[in-house]
Amino acid sequence: MSRDSVRIQLSQEGGLAAFPGLARPRSVELSELPAEQAEAIEHGLRDARFRELPAVVGGGSASKGADQRRYTLTVEEGTRRHSVELVEPVEDPRLRELLSLVKRATRRRGGGH
Repeated sequence: MSRDSVRIQLSQEGGLAAFPGLARPRSVELSELPAEQAEAIEHGLRDARFRELPAVVGGGSASKGADQRRYTLTVEEGTRRHSVELVEPVEDPRLRELLSLVKRATRRRGGGH
């Protein structure tokens, strides 16, 4: 994975205190992040086998509804693009960690792409 061409986009929907502004996608280029943070995200993508995941993951046995938080995580690498909707509760610890890393990265960058 070449850090120069990897862009990650995150959007959020739902949740008890959903605010429309949170649904606006936030994105970050891995090349813009400090090396340690970019490496952590790259490892997270590999550990979670992100590119092999189906379009929707999570939700467990929790009831469906508007209060259920959903994140759409999209990774673009060159011409390849893969999106996964993560529905809480996300039970896989590797996916939870990846989501946490991406949230921090996009929050710090202000998401302005």
